[in-house]
Amino acid sequence: MTGPDLRTRAAIGDLNARFAWALDLHDWDLLRDALGADVHYVSVGRDLQGAPAVVASFRARGEERTTRHGLGNLLLRDGTDGTVLGLSSWHTFASNTDPAPGVPLFMVADFHDTYARDTTGSWRIAERIITPVFREDALAPRTPGASR
Repeated sequence: MTGPDLRTRAAIGDLNARFAWALDLHDWDLLRDALGADVHYVSVGRDLQGAPAVVASFRARGEERTTRHGLGNLLLRDGTDGTVLGLSSWHTFASNTDPAPGVPLFMVADFHDTYARDTTGSWRIAERIITPVFREDALAPRTPGASR
């Protein structure tokens, strides 16, 4: 099994940080920039195709939701056709009120990712499949139709 070079690893690490901050800051342009145009995104109750659908799904949650996302244990390996495959563990603290009461851990999940370069040569998330390991349903987004 071979892995990507250090420059690629750093770029994908930065990509994941931008994804996390985009969600936490409700920066939908930054989120769109982290995703491939035809991204396939799967999470609890959602199977979305295309960056506009993913952004719309998060935007529908509303601005009152407070989150902080983080990741660790990022493993990368070379995929096919110039892609990179990733496995990481993410945690999300979330509250549907502001300020958040206590330190509400919403979910710990495994992320199975495929990263691909876009036409400019920048890395983007081409596929993200999220598998919850621990989840507190009471902290799920309140928006109708959002993942619970």
